[in-house]
Amino acid sequence: MLKRGQSWGVAMGVSTSILLTSVLTTIGMSGGAQVTYAAEEQAKSISQEEAIQAAKKWVTISADYKLDRASFLDAKRDPFTGTSSWRIAWEDTKSNRITVTIDAASGKLLQYSYYRDGVNTTASQKKLSAEQAQSIAEEFLQRVTTSEERQNLSKPNEYGPLYSYFNPQQSIHLFSFTRMENEIPFLENGFQIVLDQEGQLTFFSREWYDGKLPAATQMISAEEGKKLLMQQAKPSLLFVNQREALRGGDSSSDPYMLVYRFEENDPQFVDALSGKVVNAVGTEAVERKIQPLGTTIAKSKGEERIITKEEAQKIAEQLIKKFPGSYRFEGNYGSGASSGPDGIRRQNWDFSFTPLQSKTDSEERVELTIGDRGELMGYEAREGARFRERGRKFTTVVPWSKAETSAIQLVKMLYDDRLGEMYLLPAPTEEEQKQLIERGESYAVRFGWLKDGVTIQSMYTEVIVDPETGEAEGVRAPWDGLPVYATEKPTKATVDHTEANQIMQKQKEFMLTYYQPQYSSYGLSSQPKKPLLIYRYVGDDGVVDAVSGQWVSYAEEEKNRQPQDIDEHPQKAALEFAVRMDLLTVRDGKLEPDKEVTRGEMAQILTRLTNRYEFRNLGMFYEDEAEQTYQFTDVDMKNAYFPAIQKAIQYRIIAKEGKTFNPDRTITRIEAAEMLARLLGYGSLLEKADIFVTPYTDLQKKQVPAVALVNAQGILAGKSPTAFSPNESLTRAEVAQLVQTLYEQTQKK
Repeated sequence: MLKRGQSWGVAMGVSTSILLTSVLTTIGMSGGAQVTYAAEEQAKSISQEEAIQAAKKWVTISADYKLDRASFLDAKRDPFTGTSSWRIAWEDTKSNRITVTIDAASGKLLQYSYYRDGVNTTASQKKLSAEQAQSIAEEFLQRVTTSEERQNLSKPNEYGPLYSYFNPQQSIHLFSFTRMENEIPFLENGFQIVLDQEGQLTFFSREWYDGKLPAATQMISAEEGKKLLMQQAKPSLLFVNQREALRGGDSSSDPYMLVYRFEENDPQFVDALSGKVVNAVGTEAVERKIQPLGTTIAKSKGEERIITKEEAQKIAEQLIKKFPGSYRFEGNYGSGASSGPDGIRRQNWDFSFTPLQSKTDSEERVELTIGDRGELMGYEAREGARFRERGRKFTTVVPWSKAETSAIQLVKMLYDDRLGEMYLLPAPTEEEQKQLIERGESYAVRFGWLKDGVTIQSMYTEVIVDPETGEAEGVRAPWDGLPVYATEKPTKATVDHTEANQIMQKQKEFMLTYYQPQYSSYGLSSQPKKPLLIYRYVGDDGVVDAVSGQWVSYAEEEKNRQPQDIDEHPQKAALEFAVRMDLLTVRDGKLEPDKEVTRGEMAQILTRLTNRYEFRNLGMFYEDEAEQTYQFTDVDMKNAYFPAIQKAIQYRIIAKEGKTFNPDRTITRIEAAEMLARLLGYGSLLEKADIFVTPYTDLQKKQVPAVALVNAQGILAGKSPTAFSPNESLTRAEVAQLVQTLYEQTQKK
């Protein structure tokens, strides 16, 4: 074992004997970023061909991978590293993808990842031990780093992952080697390597600041730093989407939870040289009190419902009356629809109005976009104002303060009934404002949302302002709708900021570290931020549940999402597959493989499968834009299975018939067969009983088509050669087995 602070390079000694030849054929980095070509930068850099050869020096690209693209990224577009780079991608005929990022000056390997299009259904039968995985990771590290770099690294995972959002799953081996300078850890610098459970290298990242680090001299004492953090560190109280808050929590549980956690501008570190308490951006933290724009609060509408286009038009006609002057309605000139991960279809309509005082046909229309939940989703005073492309040239610009004034006026007019729920978010820095203009972008003045006076994280409305005129010409509202129903019932914190801070500090160790400041939410810096030498608390990452006052550990939550009750189960491999595919939910470490599956759960499993695989005969069916969502009387919008059932209806996995769905009733084998047949695109054949035959004697005539179709696919067989047992139930293990078989069959096709 290494002592804390002992470098990995010193301790490792002789390299491992494990060969990486087969592993190195499939490594890269996920790409797809927007790129900027800069002639001067590119002239000083290695050529595209030299970059490709450098990539092949570090990784082996097998012959079945063909070059897909090679893009030069200007240093200004990658301010974290401050260097220009080449991003090169290869793809094979199965859509497996390798992307490599090469430093355009030195030819060093900066990042790579390997994306495999599909899930290995037999992976559980071949697993790498932690020791074997570490050996592979360490040998690869020796290939792509210098001895000097390795001499300044911690032991693997001594300080946790480089990226706080990177949450390793059960099937992943993750190794982070933290940079050490003068025995002080630089937690945001180092190398990260990820291998899958078979030992295939899937991700690598180099984060290494090349500039001068602050000298560890003339610092305030650790005791003083600890005292300052005890007194001044202040986490934010906010509502956070539960799946985000717990990094992959149960999507069927309450959508929001009330937590304490440190946000971008919160005081959370102490600069060891100046003694100032700083925020995540690296600037002196100044407490900013949230001030709502007004006092009005939207009244609860009771049960949320989906409105028609005609009802949406009436809302638009009422909104346009708030504008000065008079307008005539020009009609509905467009609409849109989407279905997010929750499976719920969201519809919106664009309604256009022209000022009556307009004397020419060239007068531009005002457009209001209304969503099918009755919310204002967008506004445009100029065509395309909400989504203007960058690159415009401005002759003169108004100050940001004038843009804010204009934006506030528009918000107060459009949202006059909700001003007690809205507040102005901080403006970008002067440097960020300058870069917005240089890039030819409009100003986007942001307003946050509150519930019961508490911030709703990541929920904001943008007002688009023309930098030349200072006119507010567009509104972009949250696509998921405004937060009237953020929680089912009011929740209040039982602990305050000070208590939450103390709870957090008890989970961590007080340390002196180097720190790479984050970018602000605008993220427009043109060069790397200079590292700081800070005191902070390091350790278990998580949040404080503001209602219970309990610490919620991300690591513990992740552990609880892995099944502990299937080791001896005969369908273990299928159950593990279902968990990896997010088809079955583990609660408190229990999968309950022999528990019977309900109708609602079956709908959820099959619709989740459509998120992971595109069934060729399946797709959203929108017969008419005004078509209303089919709803059952026993499945309202608060039901945990409502999103899945709605998506199943839209995909026609569930027939639009009957008044009730019975989501909590155990599903029968024949009901499962019918859903599966529809999932495979055979819905139109289920009424043609005369053209199908089966060997099963216990089926009604109308049940024969579904059973014959799934039988032919080898997905759901009978209980015996002559009995299908249509009215018997299915366990979670049996469903896991049939969806694994279904997935394997579709992959072969």
